[in-house]
Amino acid sequence: MNTLRFTLFFIVLFSVISCRTDMDFEPNTQPLLLSTDTVYLDPVFTETQSSSYLVKIYNTSNKNIKIPQLTLGKGEQSYFNLLIEGVSGKQFSNVELLAKDSLYVFVHTMGKADPQAKEFIYTDQIRLLGPAQPQHIELITVIKDAYFLHPGRAEQQVLQTVQLDNQTTVEGFYLGDTNVHAKNSLTLDNTKPYVVYGYAIIPENQTLTLEAGTEIYFHQNSGIIGLPGSAIQAKGTIEEPILLRNDRLESDYAYTAGQWSGIRMQEPGPSVLDYVTITQAKIGLYLDHASDFTLRNTQLFNHLYSALFVINSTVVGQNVVAAQTQNATVVLRQGGDYLFQHCTFVNSGLRPDQAALLLINTTETPLRRLTIQNSLLHSAIAQSFILSDDESAPIRFESTAFKDTSKRSSSTPLYNYADASRYSQPIVLNTSALATIDFQDPKKNIWTYSSEMTHLIGKGAPAIANHIPLDIAGKDRRNAADLGAYQHIETTKE
Repeated sequence: MNTLRFTLFFIVLFSVISCRTDMDFEPNTQPLLLSTDTVYLDPVFTETQSSSYLVKIYNTSNKNIKIPQLTLGKGEQSYFNLLIEGVSGKQFSNVELLAKDSLYVFVHTMGKADPQAKEFIYTDQIRLLGPAQPQHIELITVIKDAYFLHPGRAEQQVLQTVQLDNQTTVEGFYLGDTNVHAKNSLTLDNTKPYVVYGYAIIPENQTLTLEAGTEIYFHQNSGIIGLPGSAIQAKGTIEEPILLRNDRLESDYAYTAGQWSGIRMQEPGPSVLDYVTITQAKIGLYLDHASDFTLRNTQLFNHLYSALFVINSTVVGQNVVAAQTQNATVVLRQGGDYLFQHCTFVNSGLRPDQAALLLINTTETPLRRLTIQNSLLHSAIAQSFILSDDESAPIRFESTAFKDTSKRSSSTPLYNYADASRYSQPIVLNTSALATIDFQDPKKNIWTYSSEMTHLIGKGAPAIANHIPLDIAGKDRRNAADLGAYQHIETTKE
């Protein structure tokens, strides 16, 4: 008896299933509900694929329908592509949609830039056609043209290997080798952006020149490596700064750290970075025994480990902003000679070791000098700076503000700020009121502070300010210099 019941059950089930034909889905005659009327895709470089964006199409009726045509307006020639129920294409017919159900449409782009322009706006439409009134969703993106620099295949004899230390070997190509690309030069300009895959290597005793307005975008596990004796001359302007960052242009990656490796210079010759922004690397700028390195109007943001990591070097920094790292923001190790003027070093991390400045000195390689003038060192909860040195090391803070948290666990401060040989007119931020800095927009790396920060405004030494008369944004500071790389803004938030 049970066998008969199971047999009858499967016969009925098969009959129900077999009765479902295409006739169960009627051509759509009513407007469908769309999740959006416009999709703005993030900018992409020419012939690289964007992230996918989701569009939903809702059938709010009680009928099973089919959309006779769901297509891109430019058809097979479109730079956009659709993915519907696992099928990729540009034109679809008789797309079925159950009653009270929704259809997921994923859209991405992979276009070719206009050779006459650095970037151009590309548009198309997702069109729903049939007996119902036509509907559409606008698609908009920006496609940027670029020069793509990469080592290619080993048999092309452009693939090079570099030994960074006893444990690390990386692959890349020599800058200046035109076998890589006709525009692979030791002088890079602003004609188009450059996209780098692998490591761009500056050969020994050669100089990489970056002209004003140059933009370089780095893929994952890419960067610049300077071999011994090499140098960088990167001279931007306030109107045409130089940019080095990751190649992910989606908004979700706008402030994501660790997207590329950064710049690493081994025993470099005299170098200058002026109006240069370096963002989103593992370590923004790594200097190993640099003999003469100057940073002016330089911004180092959103790095995974440190913004500036220096080993026994001679560095001058003026109007330098370093912020948003997951370890100490600026690290100085194994001696060196450092002068920082009108600099802003910030660490927003929530760990006690996330200081704005970490100095690690040893008796084998003693510090020659560390002087910080008219600057601001600030951290979220950590001590602004941590000094691992002996009392005789030539360290001097002049007209500089820094946060001190040592009184939270001790009745005496960590350092002797009464020592005039080290601390000249310091501003110690050791209370909640003083330590809370009203930065304009830290999430977007805007580190100006407001006119309410009266304990920081106009406190800079005039002689130093006259030597560096303009702040990093071009604002004159000679009348009353604020501490750090920026002059304040007049309102709390703008």
